[in-house]
Amino acid sequence: MKKKKVTPENARPRRFRQYEALIFITGAATLSLEVLASRIMTPYFGVSLYIWAGILSITLIFLALGYQLGGQVSQRRDKSALQLTLLAAPLWAALSIVLAAAVYPIVFPFLATINLIIASFLGGTILLALPLVVLSAMNPLLIALARDASPTGDGGAGKIFFISTVGSVAGVLLTAFLVIPYLTNFRALLWMSLGLGLIVGVLSSLNQEIAGSRKKRLICGCLVIVLLSGGLLAGQRTYFRYLAGLSDIGKNLELLAEYTSVFGNIKVLAVHPEVEGIKPARAYLQDGIIQNMVTSDGIVVDHTAFIVRLIEAYAPGAQNSLVLGMAASMIPRNLQRKGHKVTAVEINPDSLRAATEFFDFDPQGIEVYLEDARTFVRRHKKAYDLIVVDLFQGDCTPDYLMTVEFFGEVHACLRTGGVVIINTYFDPNNETVNETILATVSAAFPYVLELRSPSSEGLVSSACMVAADFPLSPEVAIKLADSQPMPPKDYKTLKAARLVNREMLKDVKPVSDDHNIFSILSAASQIRYRSQFNKLPPNLLVN
Repeated sequence: MKKKKVTPENARPRRFRQYEALIFITGAATLSLEVLASRIMTPYFGVSLYIWAGILSITLIFLALGYQLGGQVSQRRDKSALQLTLLAAPLWAALSIVLAAAVYPIVFPFLATINLIIASFLGGTILLALPLVVLSAMNPLLIALARDASPTGDGGAGKIFFISTVGSVAGVLLTAFLVIPYLTNFRALLWMSLGLGLIVGVLSSLNQEIAGSRKKRLICGCLVIVLLSGGLLAGQRTYFRYLAGLSDIGKNLELLAEYTSVFGNIKVLAVHPEVEGIKPARAYLQDGIIQNMVTSDGIVVDHTAFIVRLIEAYAPGAQNSLVLGMAASMIPRNLQRKGHKVTAVEINPDSLRAATEFFDFDPQGIEVYLEDARTFVRRHKKAYDLIVVDLFQGDCTPDYLMTVEFFGEVHACLRTGGVVIINTYFDPNNETVNETILATVSAAFPYVLELRSPSSEGLVSSACMVAADFPLSPEVAIKLADSQPMPPKDYKTLKAARLVNREMLKDVKPVSDDHNIFSILSAASQIRYRSQFNKLPPNLLVN
């Protein structure tokens, strides 16, 4: 009988296949953790280019340290010790993940009060340092074990890194399409920790080469991870009530609902004011910033009310209206009540759910499209006599929606005599980005009116622009300010209305698709804007 040829591949024991499976799983956990960390940090530190640069650099630094550590450990330990270390590594990662989940809701609000760039590096370190180091160290550990079966060539290094990398790809896809849509980031961390503990527990039980006290230590470690992760999962409500008590306003804000999606975390809050004469309200919170607030009797008490006033002043005869960006649906609903034929475009289906379930939005009579604003405007030419551009995602507008080409596509949607209202913000400490926004819009529209909220304290302030093909008069806004009572901020903003002086902007280069540097120009402003909103109770910033 012909004997089967023995190769390095079939010489490896079944146990080694289990280790390869473990490397695949921990590779998935590594990239999943990075994606979750970026979303966890958003309500505290924002999503600016600086913050992303910090997350990516931290990730690469700790991965590199892990590879170095794993290489050094593999040189000093025998085969049995290497196997023990390989199985123990995910337990250390799981322990650090569950401890980080318990700690970051308390620590991050404090970090957000300091420099947000430094804070993001510190926050990333808390979430990522130990897990990434020990999980990446597993690759060189397994390579050292693989050399027993394949002492020539690369010792199986190429295959091990291939498996780990494919696992990382799987982790990203799994996180994006399954974890984020169905789990909060807080619970996802805990399930990751719990899963790592259970997997190591199974592999340790099956491993016959690790016995005695070593196996007992591994099993005990698994039990600790399961108890800590499971306990925090089961006790989340109690823990969040404790976090609410850490803030003076925590008792005045009640969480009614939370929606998780790839487009950000949405929360609906009940606001119970203690001050007499102020009515209860509901607030729409996205990634830690309140986007809409409406009182119990339907009065809008945020910047949305100002946009509605502008519509009444500059587009009184509008009939067909397009609203890009819904949030809690305040603007589409208001326009419908005034007799407009309304089309609303929103990329996040959870925004529509929140608006319908908690803000009395009735989609009957309003055409709602769940798609990207840019793809929508490309398909509709000369269709609307009013367009409201309200495309905030957290603390910024995505940069591909801030280009000459995009505003040109919006312009093409307008009928003759139509008006565009653009919601944005201006930073008194960064006139470069302010002028760039104005220059970009002015490159698409011949007439632009700026309405900037005065900021005596140098804060980033809400702002609007009115754009059209016909001359716009600041006097309309000024007369509106004197015609009806309104909050002092809105009054001052209307009084400050001015036409954009295109001659002053002649040296300012608009942002275009082929050279979109808006995220670079606006990074500092986004950080300042975010820092103005980190006053919510810790339990509401946890996503």
